[in-house]
Amino acid sequence: MGVNESVSDIVVRETGEVTGTLNEGDRILRKRSAEYLENNIEILPDAPYVKTFVRPMSMLSESLSGPESFMVYYLLQYLGYESGILMHPNGQIVTRGYIAEEIGQSERQVDRTVDKLREKQVLKKVLGAKREVSIIMNPWLFMKGKRINKTLYGLFKSSRWAKVHELKPIK
Repeated sequence: MGVNESVSDIVVRETGEVTGTLNEGDRILRKRSAEYLENNIEILPDAPYVKTFVRPMSMLSESLSGPESFMVYYLLQYLGYESGILMHPNGQIVTRGYIAEEIGQSERQVDRTVDKLREKQVLKKVLGAKREVSIIMNPWLFMKGKRINKTLYGLFKSSRWAKVHELKPIK
């Protein structure tokens, strides 16, 4: 079937009159959808974003110190899509040395703050296949995408933040 070949006719039920056609790839825009599009504006359509779950946010904000909150917000810019791994756009792992240099702290200070966030189940440190340490954010707090892989699910399914959402098991 070619690009402009008619797939369906639009017919008036009462008369049987053909008033139009639908071609492959055509979409029907309903009045309600047209009104919505007319009255709403999409902002920053190409800007990266992070999904934040509302239910645990007040509990999280009460449990974090100022430096811990700063670290969480700083790290979110590196949150990987569906993996939760902190990485650069080129796929390289974000290292503690890089974090320390960027925020003007020592690696020891970064380690202390990251360790406190680990204790609070906001993130985990995992040793990768190439013996590099990856930092992974808890997807019940922050994530990119609609889905997470089963490994990430397994890492955090028992966290206090997962329990806030009345977790349903996967099959």
